[in-house]
Amino acid sequence: MIRKLFILLMIGSCLSCHKKSVQQSGCDAQVCTTLFAIIGIHFTDKNGTAIVVQNYTAVNQRTHLNMVNSNPPANPFGIGYYIVADDSAKSQLSTEGDEVLVSATNPATNQTKTTMFKITGGCKCHVEKVLGVDTLAFD
Repeated sequence: MIRKLFILLMIGSCLSCHKKSVQQSGCDAQVCTTLFAIIGIHFTDKNGTAIVVQNYTAVNQRTHLNMVNSNPPANPFGIGYYIVADDSAKSQLSTEGDEVLVSATNPATNQTKTTMFKITGGCKCHVEKVLGVDTLAFD
């Protein structure tokens, strides 16, 4: 019995040792994990095949500014995946959430598609998607 209690206490203490960081100044005090959150979108053609798009933009509709994040040359998430926002852009977003208009063009057809996301940031620990699609397919 004591051995089981000891094991449970050890498991509990290990779980509580997860790395955490304190939230930035100007916000209510809270403890945040060191997780790095990413919100993205996949673009596909009409057959569902991932494609590289042209003229990709993600514009915060409250500030009318482009989200500062740009995709790295070698996209670790695969062809057709684009980052809408991540924790590096958290300060560009309000705690209540902002609408972010995402737009891209299919280079094979020159068709442009847009979709709206609602993303929170600001004083929250991480960016969070409130509304938005995971995949946008061109016709």
